Amino acid sequence: MTRDHHFQARFRVWNALPLRDRQIFASVRIDGLDYDEAARRHGCTAQDVEHVIVRVLIALMDADDAPP
Repeated sequence: MTRDHHFQARFRVWNALPLRDRQIFASVRIDGLDYDEAARRHGCTAQDVEHVIVRVLIALMDADDAPP
């Protein structure tokens, strides 16, 4: 799979994720919030944030295994 195909596959997976998951993931990975801060921002628990991070990372990694 070429670099472009990897990007396109990840982009499709990212866009298919629920908006809330993308927002929580971005709060942690882009905004640099810790799980407690992200939980307060999004009205959930730190454990919920952790589950979202894991779910998104797995989805993005699985995109690499998808056929072009």
